[in-house]
Amino acid sequence: MELQPPSVLAQLPRPLQGIKGHTKIGEVHSLADSKRRKRYEVAVTVNGEAVNIYNVQSSKLVTSYAVPPQSLFLCKPCSIRRKLASTSTIRRQTYCSVKRPEPRIQGFFEETTALSIGTPVVTSSLFSLEDSKSPTIFVGITPNTVDISVEEPFDVVIVHKDGLVRRLAPDLQTQRWSIRHNEIASLSSRYEVFTSFLVEFDDAKRALFKRRQDLVALALGDVVGTGTEKLSVLVLVSHPVGSERISLSDVKVQVFCIPPLLHSHSFGLEESQRLRHLLTVNLPSLEGHELESASMYWHFHAHSAGLNLSYNRGFVNVDLSQYSPSITSQLILPNEEFSSILRISTHSVIGAGESIVALYDTQHQSVQRSIAVHNLLSSSSKDHDHNSRTVFISYFAKLGIALAIKGNALLAFDLSLLLASQGSSIKRKRDGLLIDAIGRGIGPSVSLWDIPAGERQEEHMRSLGLKNQDAVDGWNILRQNLETYSESKDANAFDSSLKSYFHSIGGNRLLPSPEEYVNPEQILFILSKLFSMVEEQDHDSRTLPSAKLSVLFWPKDTCEWLIKLGHLSPINVEICLRRSAKPDILPALSSGSLVRAVADFDTSLKNLILFLKGPTSLGSDELTHALKLFLDVAMTRSATLNESVAKIIESRSHLDTNQKTGLNEIADPQVSSSWAEDSLCDVFVGLNLSLIKLHTQPSSTVVASFHSILSNTEILCIVHHLRVSLATGGHTTRFTEDPPIPIDAIKSAPLLPLDAITGLLNACIDAIGPSGWISAAGFADTTADEQNVIAHMKSEISAALAGAEEAVYLKGILREFIRYAGTVVSNTTAESSYNKTPGLHVKHEKLNGAELVVFALAGQEGGYGDSSGKMLPLSLTAAGDLSDSGQGTEIKRTKVKASTGEVKIRSSREIGYLKRKAVGKYSFERLIV
Repeated sequence: MELQPPSVLAQLPRPLQGIKGHTKIGEVHSLADSKRRKRYEVAVTVNGEAVNIYNVQSSKLVTSYAVPPQSLFLCKPCSIRRKLASTSTIRRQTYCSVKRPEPRIQGFFEETTALSIGTPVVTSSLFSLEDSKSPTIFVGITPNTVDISVEEPFDVVIVHKDGLVRRLAPDLQTQRWSIRHNEIASLSSRYEVFTSFLVEFDDAKRALFKRRQDLVALALGDVVGTGTEKLSVLVLVSHPVGSERISLSDVKVQVFCIPPLLHSHSFGLEESQRLRHLLTVNLPSLEGHELESASMYWHFHAHSAGLNLSYNRGFVNVDLSQYSPSITSQLILPNEEFSSILRISTHSVIGAGESIVALYDTQHQSVQRSIAVHNLLSSSSKDHDHNSRTVFISYFAKLGIALAIKGNALLAFDLSLLLASQGSSIKRKRDGLLIDAIGRGIGPSVSLWDIPAGERQEEHMRSLGLKNQDAVDGWNILRQNLETYSESKDANAFDSSLKSYFHSIGGNRLLPSPEEYVNPEQILFILSKLFSMVEEQDHDSRTLPSAKLSVLFWPKDTCEWLIKLGHLSPINVEICLRRSAKPDILPALSSGSLVRAVADFDTSLKNLILFLKGPTSLGSDELTHALKLFLDVAMTRSATLNESVAKIIESRSHLDTNQKTGLNEIADPQVSSSWAEDSLCDVFVGLNLSLIKLHTQPSSTVVASFHSILSNTEILCIVHHLRVSLATGGHTTRFTEDPPIPIDAIKSAPLLPLDAITGLLNACIDAIGPSGWISAAGFADTTADEQNVIAHMKSEISAALAGAEEAVYLKGILREFIRYAGTVVSNTTAESSYNKTPGLHVKHEKLNGAELVVFALAGQEGGYGDSSGKMLPLSLTAAGDLSDSGQGTEIKRTKVKASTGEVKIRSSREIGYLKRKAVGKYSFERLIV
């Protein structure tokens, strides 16, 4: 299953200013008893336009708050929706940081009663930030315990880039306190806060502080009982000031506790009563990797205490619950350029690269699902920016939806089928299984065809069967040459380069024979230069382009060699294409892709016929697609084939007339005959080859392939072709009658045996099914002959069965003759062969209208039988050169032991015994009186 194209959740309004990063997207929470719960909604700010809230499930705009045209948002908004306990009023409070015209915190308050039908009441408030020149990087909420504000159980927390932290009242009219903690101020000359996260204390206690009870006690302080619900934990991530490229170990993480307020004012509160420092740590180093500060995005997963870093080269997860932070998983691709990566589960992330958006397994470093970037948005839409970067926003685990933004489109990736729940919505399917990662690996060691110069050179040499440095150099030269010739489509140079490579190894100028060993990885590399996946767009522009197998070029000697060895197979082609396309994950090749690709490249179908003659084992679906191709070509090239093939059984002259008439309409009379003969010969050869190979498949799979791939009309054409083969093969003709003369095309095709004809006829009948035969007039001609085709077939099969019974009866009568013929050493299949045998004479006679061939030993008077050759010898054994068994005229002095092959000298006693055995079983003496 591949990653499905995302749905467009919303088309965001375009900003008035053409500024990059104009859209900020934050989460929406519900609040009940100071507990936050993530809602299936997102808050979106658009510069100079509005603050919009969208529902992810229903893809609807919930509400919108307009802002002045000069407004410029600095960070993600924060929105809270809650139901007031005293009344039935639903209140939604949204906070955002605005830079223009002056820096401020803007709040939008919306109230709706449950029974109200009119428009909701919307008010706004603001808090000026002119006392600080540092921009705002975070807006969040924390619980409070102010007695006079029972209906407002939270405060707003603001974090500035210089480390200043503010606590504001929910109505933004009062600042509880503002502090720049000493731990932050001591590092302000060297570090600046890059991002911030607020975590509920209960979540932090279960994950972040699960091994640090000392930090739990420090955070609680004097707070006991239900007051612990009012605590929250602030996590700050700081980067070195002015550094464009940093190391992961340069990043500092500071953890603070925000205690609950005991009073509505903050006068006389100490620093620890406002912001309590718990921990400061440096992240572990990431060896060999430098990070671009501008491409770094941080996300904190509270339930696992994982600090997730995504940057342009990959993804890193750092576990902060350890005494010393440690890297638990990572996905780094030095050759990739990611725009965004989002954590999906413990071992899964979804990332947007330059060419694909893929679901990655971080444990086994593999690609699970992928989709091309240009397939994300419909090509028919003119409003979408297809060249913009894809940035992931959030993941809704219960819905299985990953939210992303691309240009002005808000996209929803449905991952529910890939990460489906089993039994309940809480216990989900395990991910990160090794069986799902086999064959989908990524990283610098993906390609086994390129031999690096580093530590892993020996491993690559073993995989390619190379034993020394000279072999490595020869392989590298061959690889470069084949890549060059493949790009230029120089078939002759491709063949010559491959022959030269194997010549330098085996000592001959030819390609290896089937008995010689060739490394499978080398075969896959050669195939990767002959085939490729191309995109094709249907006429309907609303559909996405699909991948199609294509033949790049066809070097004759190389392809014939691959076919002869059986390496040109669908599975090998699919493997080599997957290797070449990494890290992209190609969809599975559809049945018939290989035969269609070969037929599209060579319309004469000679290459396809050569492929079918090879030893490659093909499935019933692949063979049925080949059969369909030959039928389509036959109908295209011969205008009369579809009309005359059902009537070939009646008369040859009628078929010739139809062919001449049809061909004169489409071609010049001087060339139409040869053109039709050549094309029909190739078609019949391909048809019969496909049918013979289909006969070796189980009948159930053949019926299923016919039913799913072929139409009723095409199956009926195969039925008529099999009937023609049944008639022209002499199976329905008595031995006293002249057999029908087959058409030239069938003469050149391989003959179909009787068991193949009957088995395939049964498969065709079963594939059409009873309903298909009942409605035969709908897909066949309305003539009585077509409608009664079953009756004709029954009579033909009856005649063939009678012929088979007669042949078995004759075989019983002639059993002794057949057994005697089997003992004759010389070839008995042609008269010319008998004429070469000394003393053997052949005569032709007629007996009751039947032509007989009589073999006699000329001039032999005292032979084993009648000198005329009409009587078998009494021993039913033909005389011949059987010296090894002692029955020949010459007894050899040596013999070969059958069990061991040892050459031994015969004893005199054994020679005498063999001479006595050489005398005929029956001897005749002539008495002369």
